Amino acid sequence: MGSSTIKLVQMEEGIQKSWCEKHHGELLKTLSKGLLELELPEQFALCVTGSNRKTLLDALPDAVQMEDIPAIVEGTKRLCPKAGSMIEIGSQSARFITGLSGKSPRFSVNEHCAGGTGSFFEDQMSRLELQIEDYSRLVEKAREIPNLSGRCAVFAKTDIIHRQQEGYPKEDILLGLCYAMIRNYKATIVKDLPVEKPIAFCGGVTRNTGVIRAIRDVFSLSEDELLVPEQALYSGAIGAAFQEGTLVEKDDLLRRISAAGPNTEGSGALSKLQLLSGTSLSEPEKSGTMSVDGAYLGIDVGSTSTDLVLIGRDAALIDFLYLRTAGDPEGVVRSGLAQLREKYGEFPVLGVGITGSGRERLGNMMGADAIRDEITAQAKAAAWWGPDADTVFEIGGQDSKYISLKEGNVVDFQMNKICAAGTGSFVEEQAARMGIPISDFGPLALQGEHPCDLGERCTVFIETAITQAAAQGASQADIAAGLCHSIVKNYLHKVVGGKPVGKRIVLQGGVDYNPGIVAAFQSAYGDKVQVSPVFSISGAFGAALLAQEAVGNEKSTFLGFDFPREEKKVLATSEEIRRNKAFYKKAGQLVVEDYDGTIDPRKKTIGVPLTLIMFKFFPMVNAFFKNLGFNVVLSKPTNEETIRLSQQYAQGETCYPVKLIYGHMKQLANDKVDYIFLPSVRTIRHPHAHAAHNYACPYMQKAAQMVFESLGLEQQGIQLLSPVLDLDLGAKMMGIAMLETGKALGFSRARCLPGLAKGALAVNKFTEDVEALGREMLSGLNPEEKVLVLITRNYGISDPVLNMGIPEILLSRGYKVMTLGHLPGMSLDISPDYPHMYWPFGDHLLSGAKLIANHPNLYAVYLTNHGCGPDTLISHMFREEMGDKPYLQIEVDEHYSPVGVITRIEAFLNSIKNRKNDPMPENFNILNVSMRLANVSAKPEKGKKLLIPPLGCYTRYLADYFRHQGFAAEAMPDFTHQTLNLGRAEMVSKEYLPLPMLVGSCLQAIAEHGGDDGLQFLIPYGYGADADGQYARTVRTILDRKGHTKCGIVAPMLEELSETAEDIGLLIRALLTGDVVYALPYERREELAPKQIPTLAKLVELAKQSDTSKKRTIAAVGSPMCITSLDEGVLSMLEQEGNRIKRQPLAEMMAFLWQDNGKPVDWSEISRVAQALRASGSFATTADTLFSSADRYLPSFAGNNGRYRFAKAIQMGESADAVLTLAPRYENTATVLSLCGLEKHCAAPIFALSLDGDWDENSTSRLRSFLYYC
Repeated sequence: MGSSTIKLVQMEEGIQKSWCEKHHGELLKTLSKGLLELELPEQFALCVTGSNRKTLLDALPDAVQMEDIPAIVEGTKRLCPKAGSMIEIGSQSARFITGLSGKSPRFSVNEHCAGGTGSFFEDQMSRLELQIEDYSRLVEKAREIPNLSGRCAVFAKTDIIHRQQEGYPKEDILLGLCYAMIRNYKATIVKDLPVEKPIAFCGGVTRNTGVIRAIRDVFSLSEDELLVPEQALYSGAIGAAFQEGTLVEKDDLLRRISAAGPNTEGSGALSKLQLLSGTSLSEPEKSGTMSVDGAYLGIDVGSTSTDLVLIGRDAALIDFLYLRTAGDPEGVVRSGLAQLREKYGEFPVLGVGITGSGRERLGNMMGADAIRDEITAQAKAAAWWGPDADTVFEIGGQDSKYISLKEGNVVDFQMNKICAAGTGSFVEEQAARMGIPISDFGPLALQGEHPCDLGERCTVFIETAITQAAAQGASQADIAAGLCHSIVKNYLHKVVGGKPVGKRIVLQGGVDYNPGIVAAFQSAYGDKVQVSPVFSISGAFGAALLAQEAVGNEKSTFLGFDFPREEKKVLATSEEIRRNKAFYKKAGQLVVEDYDGTIDPRKKTIGVPLTLIMFKFFPMVNAFFKNLGFNVVLSKPTNEETIRLSQQYAQGETCYPVKLIYGHMKQLANDKVDYIFLPSVRTIRHPHAHAAHNYACPYMQKAAQMVFESLGLEQQGIQLLSPVLDLDLGAKMMGIAMLETGKALGFSRARCLPGLAKGALAVNKFTEDVEALGREMLSGLNPEEKVLVLITRNYGISDPVLNMGIPEILLSRGYKVMTLGHLPGMSLDISPDYPHMYWPFGDHLLSGAKLIANHPNLYAVYLTNHGCGPDTLISHMFREEMGDKPYLQIEVDEHYSPVGVITRIEAFLNSIKNRKNDPMPENFNILNVSMRLANVSAKPEKGKKLLIPPLGCYTRYLADYFRHQGFAAEAMPDFTHQTLNLGRAEMVSKEYLPLPMLVGSCLQAIAEHGGDDGLQFLIPYGYGADADGQYARTVRTILDRKGHTKCGIVAPMLEELSETAEDIGLLIRALLTGDVVYALPYERREELAPKQIPTLAKLVELAKQSDTSKKRTIAAVGSPMCITSLDEGVLSMLEQEGNRIKRQPLAEMMAFLWQDNGKPVDWSEISRVAQALRASGSFATTADTLFSSADRYLPSFAGNNGRYRFAKAIQMGESADAVLTLAPRYENTATVLSLCGLEKHCAAPIFALSLDGDWDENSTSRLRSFLYYC
């Protein structure tokens, strides 16, 4: 009983009959139909599997059930006995299972994105107006494989439209989708699991021959190495059929199914939707009368629809057309013009404005007077109808927009990023799946009395929640209402985020035809929300107004209703633009100034990937190795081939810059280099930083090793040169690292020194020359001139893919462009504001923000990376630094769509075009920036209530510890989904789960307290290098923005507590008490747990009552909050079911952290408690065991105590039946641990819980499937 279909198999010495049908949420009705049509005997044995099996189990509680993965494995073994691994792709599931011949197969599944599932193809075929059954026939005719997005089912549509416009036939596009999906599947699901051949391919997608072709190519399989069994669709049902089932009578089973009532548990939890009185969602009123003077024409060319609008000189609406784009924007515009001419004759066109994704080409072809981005057009329309409007919410088919207005001008805006769950397509997909015409969906939603809380999910994955709600008896009306609430939640959390929402909100966009969505917005904001009278054509209406503004009293440049089919030639580039481009390119040229790339076949070759810090340090590397007599080859700048190789070989969900390393290294390997040089950067020197260490991010510390080993380049005879650079220890340490590299290559110190000296001079010269260029530009600016500064890391600026062509776009529009390197940010000390900013890049970015905010002529274009932990937090601080000064932030991602980038850029440029620069002060000094001391203290303040965040059993004892020190300490309530929703409303990206939970908890506490005065929150700092050590400063930033400046943030440095904490012995005992309580029998834990921190003697006695019964033992390792308060009850659930959970002890974790950072540690009390617990505890026999393991497998690494977590999983895996690793989703450290081979080195099987507040039945099913083999 799957997410979209029910499959039945009758087995009797082989498969006798099979049956399959989609259930559309009507599970039991469809099951009854199948049981009747299969003509089963009167009595048979039954076993049920699948993600929706609980629906049958409610009707038949005694039925034997089987978890999904085991059922699929057993079924595949029967179908393909020789298979070593398998690919299984269903409607919403995508799984890879390997080790089929062994006792415990290993598997990986898609968790939170449906880009690699069958629904992905169904959605694309629907958009192309084709039948899914025709897919295989069509791809057989394909000749090319265009590059498309394989991540999001909705965003692939953007690529499809662009490829159609480029002339690719639908056959090629469909094959491109197959390859995109399988590349994404390999990178995000298979990852580093061993691919044992032959591979069996099962699931509904086996019917797609394009996917079979893509699997063979992407996995490099021969015909014999990919097996597609005849009954591939039924692998799960076949596996269940071989399980010993429950004997049932057919008539009795049908009767029970028929009598089964709905399980209404939790089916309705949201407010009923009601439209406010006076809300009109009718078509815009038009006169239908053409003035003698003529009309202004506005056109909005969208991906799904194209609107044409005619307005008079008084902006009164004359007429409008709503047409389907159907992949032919030019054709549909010509058709629309022909319809208008037929209706009104050859009327005078006073001006033409065009907006939308197809605006540039068509605008130039027709001679449009105003070619404007959608943000500007939508803002113009909103301000016209509501002069006092300060906020615009606009939801289109694939794009959602938030716009902040001040006096009719755009002052801020945001668009949806890589998820389409807050767009119109979201509703369309679900209405289609529910079989409801889109026109009926909204009215139906208003009928729902108890809307279902369906959460915030991917457009495909929410189908699971819909199916579960239907199974619980929810009506279609309640489900429809829940979906309307869901789209609004997604929009507010993922688009608006923490942006300000004003007092007059204008709703625009075609989605406003849906009264359910309008009512959901009104439910959130009440009568602040008003629907624009031209909501459905607001973009085109705004374009017409912009045309009127652009033309003024001049004559329109419109080339007529039958405008030429060739694009009008744009004027030649001006001399000023040429000068600006030449200036910008100088910095990039300086990096490779002494590089020629010549190859002497008599010499060995060092290959250098043009990635990460090589954009700054290549001059040194080049000089060093050339001096030693090597050829030096730099990989080519990132291109389509680099991207293709990266998609093919990348493992895990890292940020895009790290993924591209796979492509660069692979290209160098293909060029037959002898060595690859890419340092492992642990720390980076920053002259004014005051953090204990200046860490590179977790990825930069291990990227070279991870990628090199993943590609198997050592087996190809290539050697990796990856010295560990601890640059915050000074230039001397870098010199030592490079000299050691030279020594490893057989060169003496004396032989290496000249090249090293030359290289160091080259890097220093490069840095000085770039800053000199910046001074040169700033010295010659006019008072009203606006200079755009690209704020990102070196590689984000210089890499042609990572910068997404943004420098060229900005320069081509006549602006001067600088980079962060042109500014003297390294001369600025911002430690008073950011006392523990341990990311030197973060320090540099925020220094740049201060300089730009301070300089009247400078405006920031801030590029962040999707999947970058540091960027998610720095974004909050960057926003604080910029204050009221507008800036543009763009998130870089491998979803490659230039149209969205251009829209954001044009909207930003339009918003600052008429903004007056502040006057330049006399004797202006760019470094004279404002500082404000961060209100974060290392110790609590007496007289204020100290609130301790939830940390499971430890919270009580930590509060008691602080009370012993004389503070009024209290434990905060446990985290809830309400807490998460409060925090998520303030987020801007993919922040790790602890941050929104902490923010939500603080906001809840302030609300309950009646204000923030008298409160202080315990949120510790850390040395780094992952995001966890910056939570305190980020929470401070968010609370300040919300106006909660009086409350305190108490942030002791975790790594220094052994030296700085009052009564360190009592603190250790507080943690030990929590460790012992978790080791007690689950059934008696609450009874035996002491109310306060006991004496050591009593704690030792309590430890002797620990759980010693024989049970399946599961180790839990991870970040502290994830193994206690953020596990969503998973560990307690497993304990209730009779498993023993051994959590990593926090006392040991802290002691390891202190010793690993060179701090004094007294292990005596820890050792006594560990001895008392004996085998029932989870302490290591000796600390040396942990350090030995950490040094062996994860040396020179810093990030959320990753060394301890790696070593602890290995140590606990020696005695546990299974190991669970718990970490926030997107956590960089967790990804590093995985890619560095944790699973390979651990004796017990490992299951990773990626936590983001959305654990559900499917997550539980995956976990149970894993434990089935343990």
